[in-house]
Amino acid sequence: MHKSKLQVCVEILCSLSSNGPLKLSQIGREVELDKSVLIEDLSFLYDRGLVGEQNLGEDEKVYFVTERGVSVLKVVSPLIREAQRIEARNFEAISSALSEAKVTSGTVKEERPKRKWKLSDLIKIEIVKTEE
Repeated sequence: MHKSKLQVCVEILCSLSSNGPLKLSQIGREVELDKSVLIEDLSFLYDRGLVGEQNLGEDEKVYFVTERGVSVLKVVSPLIREAQRIEARNFEAISSALSEAKVTSGTVKEERPKRKWKLSDLIKIEIVKTEE
């Protein structure tokens, strides 16, 4: 399943917050992203002051969460937890509905009452007498 930019950014912030400063390759393994996408998302977070970077030497940097990034995580985390609960409840409801449905040959079969329709059921004609 494809992750949204928001999901990816929150995962990066969470990873950096819980694991301390990380190199690009370490973040990539943590959030399971290829390098090009990761660089783009880190740049997005860096431009907004949510992530900082520190040079360790030639061509070597580590990334960390800034105070602003921690503040964002404090606001976003409860929202994400609630969204996950809602998703779990929806999954349970769907699962329950499917388990109650009658299944034949791998397809859901809906039982409908059999009714023979008459034309008079479909078209109602009112005869109105008018006074002459």
